[in-house]
Amino acid sequence: MKKILLLALWTIAVLAACQKPDYDTTVTGESIGNFALSLPATNAAIALNAATPTAKLEITWAAAKPGVDKVPTYKWVAAAKTNGTLETPLLELPSDNGGKDAKLTITHKQLDDALKAKGIADGAKTELIWSIQADNGSTQQTATETRNITITRMKDGATAFILLGPASSSSPITINPVSTADSVKFNWRRSVPAAGAGAITYKVVFSKDGNFEAPVFTIPAGNTGKDSVLAIVAKDLNDTLVKYNYADLSQTVSLKWTVIATSGTWKQPADYVNEVAFLREINFYLVGSVNDWSIDNPLKMVVDQKADRYGTVFYTYIKLSDNAEFKFFKTKGDWSSGYGDNGAGATAGSFKTAYNVGGNIKVATGGIYRLTIDTKNNLAYVQPKQVGVVGGMQGWDAKAPVYGTYMQRDKFLILASSSGTDQFKFHDGSLGAVWTFGIGDDRWWGLATNGKLGHEGAPEPTEVNIVAPYAPVTRLIWDGSNPQQIGYKAYQGKLRIVGSTAQVGSWTPGNALDMDYQGNGVWKKTVTFAGATEFKFVIAEGWDLNYGVDVPEASGTPGTLKEGGGNITLGAGTYTITIDEYKRTYTIL
Repeated sequence: MKKILLLALWTIAVLAACQKPDYDTTVTGESIGNFALSLPATNAAIALNAATPTAKLEITWAAAKPGVDKVPTYKWVAAAKTNGTLETPLLELPSDNGGKDAKLTITHKQLDDALKAKGIADGAKTELIWSIQADNGSTQQTATETRNITITRMKDGATAFILLGPASSSSPITINPVSTADSVKFNWRRSVPAAGAGAITYKVVFSKDGNFEAPVFTIPAGNTGKDSVLAIVAKDLNDTLVKYNYADLSQTVSLKWTVIATSGTWKQPADYVNEVAFLREINFYLVGSVNDWSIDNPLKMVVDQKADRYGTVFYTYIKLSDNAEFKFFKTKGDWSSGYGDNGAGATAGSFKTAYNVGGNIKVATGGIYRLTIDTKNNLAYVQPKQVGVVGGMQGWDAKAPVYGTYMQRDKFLILASSSGTDQFKFHDGSLGAVWTFGIGDDRWWGLATNGKLGHEGAPEPTEVNIVAPYAPVTRLIWDGSNPQQIGYKAYQGKLRIVGSTAQVGSWTPGNALDMDYQGNGVWKKTVTFAGATEFKFVIAEGWDLNYGVDVPEASGTPGTLKEGGGNITLGAGTYTITIDEYKRTYTIL
């Protein structure tokens, strides 16, 4: 047994001493291991540019694993896609570094000359198949796949170029959509055509998603496409956006843009793609005692959206003090762009105006007014008006809207009794004939197809009745804070006490204590606090609208409510809390 064991150990040692080096275990002798292609991808299309003959193309692949010690050399082989074969290729080109590198770098002209030598015509498109052959002197191995490629020979061409402006930005360019004096400028560096090729023309292309093969729209450069600049008149740009389904002027339009240079049959896109956003606004301003006469910080007025008034009529609902004075201004920061009192108009509360003519318009008695400027007819209107509701809940009487309270300039809150299905429109009350459309008469709004408010007189179904969705009360807010597009909100007709104890929701509006509606904006609730409690008032939907105070008043003394104000604190006891949401007051007894 001992002799047998020694023999076995000797055999293992000899075998271990005779092991070969760890070469590629997938091949033997002088074979070449499999290898794969990298770039270009299959079905690539390459156009050879006559204007940039020294531009380079790269064809790359993974290096093949050698057999024992011979490193292979490579060549790119290509044949006609139809009836061609790589065994008898149309083109054979060695790789870089005398065939040693796994890469072929070739200029446009070198590849074009190779195709020309095979009888391919200028500008002709050739469909090829291609692969890479490795050769170590005794063995040839072709890559694991064959790819398709389309190459277009030189004829026309243009050099690369870059965009200059507008630079990419998420901040929108604000344009006046009715202005024929303003414009947006696009410019870029010029491209140079190939020798003997046709002159270059340019077009600016706009895309939503960066697909410039199917752009949203295209506009030729200036001078019938010959200039390296395009100045688009603001009105023309807006008309184009509207034509291509960007009709909602309250929305910012974000697009990608580039420029394509064309010389003969050659199309050269700019090296970059920029992003641009447009915000279409027609602004008109109010300046006076209402803003300490700050021409540099004027109050924007609401744009009348009716087609026959758009860009010429502007208005605002505002609370004026006694003996208020003001003027209307076309341009921020420009005192010479004002419209003032140039004589009495034909109807009560109207004034003649003219550009850069007239004195201050004066209002002796304070109150809530609708101020209107009609630049087309050079008339201004100063009328005591506010926005309310006219609808099924009050018999559709345009002369007696259900009014609420003025929240701030161009924003009103109305608590309207409703069945949950009542239809209505927002309305500021008729001064003359019911449901008139005159610039100085009543004004009303219904629901437009974009979900926002449409101005009066728009044809159905563009502007239809709105539904008050809650019973017995719907809280409605008419909101002109965005002067380019009036909006509204409808909430449950509830007001709650929310605060620091479980009885009033532990600061959770959904668990807060409902108050009882008394009508005409008044709410009341008797509550007993077991200990000191901080609280304020909130609507059922949450913190969108809440009321508190700046300085709490003594018990029993009417206090002033403030949106988003501070907490009220009471000690243990029973209290009757009454608030008047319209007057913004509260009492605690």
